[in-house]
Amino acid sequence: MIKTILAILLSAAACIVNPPEVKVSGAMKNVMMNGDSSAHLDIDTLNKTHLYGLGPVAGLKGEIMILDGKVFSTAKDEKKLLNQQDMVSKAALLVYSNVAKWKTVSIKVSVDSYAALEKLVETTAKENGYDTELAFAFKIELTPKKISYHVIDWKEGTVHTMENHKQFAYEGQSSDAKTTLLGFYSTHHQSIFTHHTTYMHVHLLDEKTKTVGHLDEIKVNGQITIYLPKK
Repeated sequence: MIKTILAILLSAAACIVNPPEVKVSGAMKNVMMNGDSSAHLDIDTLNKTHLYGLGPVAGLKGEIMILDGKVFSTAKDEKKLLNQQDMVSKAALLVYSNVAKWKTVSIKVSVDSYAALEKLVETTAKENGYDTELAFAFKIELTPKKISYHVIDWKEGTVHTMENHKQFAYEGQSSDAKTTLLGFYSTHHQSIFTHHTTYMHVHLLDEKTKTVGHLDEIKVNGQITIYLPKK
């Protein structure tokens, strides 16, 4: 009987997925509450092999999204956007992880808000054996009905607060455009790499324009592919 119970416990433990470590440099609360937009990390000092990460550019002058070692960035250039690859290295905040392998989950869903997307990520992770008490990276490939985002563009010399964070930002929308989302989920990092109202921080990359933005809202109805990290 005892051997049977031990076997069951060991089998259950073996099924729990232990994702690659998530690291963070800088803190959301220091950016949002203290106006700290200084460079907290030089991406060029990191191991870029299978590196995934996101955060704001130093000085809050744009958004960064790292996919498999490629550093995509978008900044506001007067009234338009400037999209670049491997040209920006200094981040005011960066959450990142080196993920060599991904578990693929393809599903058909209807999502009508950012909160619903967060719930979907949590549920999908749990259904696939992940302990959601552990921070993890995730990717999603989809063609949303509508997606809203912003690109931060802070005006130097202006006092930064939580209320005016997006005052000078470029706020954009797109629909029916093939998009990659990169996010980090954690129930223990609110105000560190997620806002205090959510358990995830997500950036998007428009596959056609290569625009990077901080995801604000999303609506999707159809097939999507969720990628969960494998150790």
